[in-house]
Amino acid sequence: MRVFAILLIFLSITFDLTAAEFYVSPSGNDNHPGTKSQPFATIEKAKLAVRRKITNGQQEDITVFLRAGTYRLSKTVIFGPEDGAKNGFKITYASYPGEKPVVTAAKTITGWKKASAAPEHLPAEAAGHLWYAELGKGMDFKMLYQNGIALPRARSKGFMPVQNKPGSGNKTLILPESFPTYGWPGNGGVEVLIRPTFAWTMNILPVESVDTSTRTVKTTIGGTYPLDPQPKWSLDAHHITETCWLENSVSFIDSPGEWALDTSTGRLWIWPENDQSPKNVSAPQCTELFLVAGTISDEMSADFPVKGLIFKDLVFENNDRYTWRDSEPSFQHDWSAVDQANAMVRLRGAENCVVEGCDFKNGGTAGIRLDLHCRYNRIEGNNIGYVGEHGIALCGYGPGTKDVNKFNEIKNNNIHHTGQQYWFGFGIYIAQSGENTIANNLIHHTPFIGVTVSGSRDFKYGSPRYGEGYRAVRWNEISENHKEQIAAGYAKGTELTALFYPYLHARNNVIRDNEIFSVVETMGDGNAVYLSGAGTGNVIRRNFIHDIFSAGVQTALRPDDLQEQTLFSENIVYKCVYGAVEHKHDNSYINNIFANIYPLNRNGEPWDEWAYVIFGRGPNTGTRIQNNIFYDDISTDFRFYYARKNSPLTDALIDNNLYFSKKSPKNAQKQISALQASGLDRHSLILDPLFLNIRKHDFSLLPGSPAVKTGFREIDMRKIGIQLLWRKKVIGDKLLGTNIASKNSGQSSTITVSLSCDTPGSTVRFTTDGSEPSSSSQIYKNPLEFDKSVFIRAKSFREGYSDLYGASDYFSPGISF
Repeated sequence: MRVFAILLIFLSITFDLTAAEFYVSPSGNDNHPGTKSQPFATIEKAKLAVRRKITNGQQEDITVFLRAGTYRLSKTVIFGPEDGAKNGFKITYASYPGEKPVVTAAKTITGWKKASAAPEHLPAEAAGHLWYAELGKGMDFKMLYQNGIALPRARSKGFMPVQNKPGSGNKTLILPESFPTYGWPGNGGVEVLIRPTFAWTMNILPVESVDTSTRTVKTTIGGTYPLDPQPKWSLDAHHITETCWLENSVSFIDSPGEWALDTSTGRLWIWPENDQSPKNVSAPQCTELFLVAGTISDEMSADFPVKGLIFKDLVFENNDRYTWRDSEPSFQHDWSAVDQANAMVRLRGAENCVVEGCDFKNGGTAGIRLDLHCRYNRIEGNNIGYVGEHGIALCGYGPGTKDVNKFNEIKNNNIHHTGQQYWFGFGIYIAQSGENTIANNLIHHTPFIGVTVSGSRDFKYGSPRYGEGYRAVRWNEISENHKEQIAAGYAKGTELTALFYPYLHARNNVIRDNEIFSVVETMGDGNAVYLSGAGTGNVIRRNFIHDIFSAGVQTALRPDDLQEQTLFSENIVYKCVYGAVEHKHDNSYINNIFANIYPLNRNGEPWDEWAYVIFGRGPNTGTRIQNNIFYDDISTDFRFYYARKNSPLTDALIDNNLYFSKKSPKNAQKQISALQASGLDRHSLILDPLFLNIRKHDFSLLPGSPAVKTGFREIDMRKIGIQLLWRKKVIGDKLLGTNIASKNSGQSSTITVSLSCDTPGSTVRFTTDGSEPSSSSQIYKNPLEFDKSVFIRAKSFREGYSDLYGASDYFSPGISF
């Protein structure tokens, strides 16, 4: 019996060592065999164990289970070709069922001391509140966390820079006379945050030197454009009053929670929220958490990607912010760069890999990037929020002949609160990546664009512009003949779009069934879905875009410069400001619903060029606007079309549409009659489409709807948004619904607004300045009365619940918007 027992133990140990499962636990030991009862302590050790197991040829799927707890990384976990699956099998790194392992770069900071005296030039309100920790010279991180939540880095008051002299380049900032130059120039690590020259980009630039006599700041990295103030038209159009800030000096700390790191001394300053010694404060030790790195290179004609890796049900948080390199090869407007190490989980040379059911939160970079060679990968069911840049980015090689970023699926993800550091952070960013499926995602609360498909807009060989993608072009792959034709075309001021097609790889993407709302929250000139210089054949189908109340110019759908042959079909655009579509070139809009487009921004300021469809630049030959519904029940001052002088309507096919105005049928008739007189819209109708309940987002048609006569096909909204299999996991099932209603007084001189929540015991909070309500916003108690126009955002709060949509609307006495 004793011999038999020993034999059983031996067989058990042997089985564990050869099993297709490994286990990791923060309480484990890397000297253990990695079994369930004796787990490893680190992911690195598990990775090496997997590598050993597949050395002689993988014969089965392998799973590494991560037990609950926190895995603190001091460096990126890199999965190379030797760590990928072989022989068609899979290798999975997953949470143990029912547990939540957290992968983080955060390291707790200790040794805090109360400052006995205030640093020179410290704001008066911060005196007596500062604590510091001596970390040693050489420390340089851009993020700081407390209890896993990002703390605000000390920032100066905003200002408008002084105009540089012509030819000064893009590394010189001139401070206005009103901005103090004392206190901060000697502080190492100060950075410039700026929206340079235009409203559609934003840079973070390290300071190299300061000349206080001339008030000149020089940066180590060049801005996307010269570091100048924006022109008056941009400031007015986007309601901008300041475009520049300085960050990371103790002399900028003026509120609880703020911090600054003097990189010249290694001293970290903080004003704790409770004035007590800081607890659970941590700094990140690396930028990327996981990197899947295939053997790939610009010069190689063939790449060798990592295959078959799956990351499932893991939590990634608290990494560092990426700092751009000078003249980094980038795509349009420096919204992203080629081969940029800027994500929590980065696939750089990967095929048939999966990121599923993971949480990405409270980080300094993008959530997920698919760089260079990435094909047949699936990113599904993830919750990505409060990240530093894009939610998900797909970035192929720069324009040229190497086209290997394609056939990926991005589905059923909840992407929100992106761009927390770089304000151009999109929900999903696609550059030089084609034939992907972007479906059933929920994208909301982004500072800029919801979904972008882009490539390069500047092929002017030998004469690059800042930040338009020129540096990303693979000129060695462009024929000399094409270079000559491109140069000749630019010399004549023409855009030879067809000539660029072979080099633009963001083509044939299908962006369908996504729900997008509350985007373009901070930046200007943004959109829910934006395409430019991407290539042909992209399809934008059956997306629900709603409740976009920007301070600046935005349109829900926008094919911009160098964008042609895009189909927009079956989309619903509802309750957005400025425009449903800004159209350029040869792109078509078939069977869409455009409803309730507001003629003013959230500050109540009207625009001159607003319309449901804005024709921005021609020629428009080949464009079709057919079988759409245009619906307005909010004002009498609506405009269905607006054509700028260089973009006439008459070279487009516009017909068989349905138009309706509840408040001014005469205005609708006048506009359509004018179009018909010019040969357009000859078969269109002006009738109520008979929506079932537009206020409740039900765009079903009642029996007898005249829309059928125009050829309109009903849009199946059941297919839109995160699908049932994923909804509870990604969104949750304890959701609050906030309601907003108004009524005018008898004299129409005031308006009364009421707020409510569907779930009893909830607290409703609201704002009137355009910001998203938070747990510290004003509490709603009684109906609100206003004697002037107001934009109200409301959100409900209850422990254990979430309010996904909130409620928002613009109200004006005498006008029922």
